[in-house]
Amino acid sequence: MNIQPFGEINPAELEEFYDGEIKVNGKLIEIDLNFEEESIEAEELTKVESFIKNIEQHMKQAFNAISADYDLGEESDTALFYLEHHRKELSKIIFSTIFGPNPVTKELFMQNLSANRIGLYPEEEEAFAIIDIQLPKEFTNYIMAVTFDNTGKFAFISMDS
Repeated sequence: MNIQPFGEINPAELEEFYDGEIKVNGKLIEIDLNFEEESIEAEELTKVESFIKNIEQHMKQAFNAISADYDLGEESDTALFYLEHHRKELSKIIFSTIFGPNPVTKELFMQNLSANRIGLYPEEEEAFAIIDIQLPKEFTNYIMAVTFDNTGKFAFISMDS
């Protein structure tokens, strides 16, 4: 089966790791495909292919999930925690380099986020795909990992480094 950007993948003889780049909304993003087993049902690779074909929709869902989490205010599990972590950990100069001198609004926060990696894990039901979204990577190695299940539906967000 030929799955771009990975090329030909034989479901009966898998490599552990495939990687490449994919253009999403005009930006190149790293993408990787990960396996624990040496073989997989072809149907599972079809799900990978479908996720990639619908990547712009999934990317929109990922950013919408972060936006919705931000809107939860004190109930926010990830977005506001991510912002506050960086407010505390980054110097005031670097923080203002990212956000400017004014208070950080939701719109400003969202504008400064970008996706930098898509990880695909076809053997995982609940964490089939993970889109890593973060503030400018030259300032932080912390990400918000937006996870999708094997049906392509948003599952959850977590903060990782």
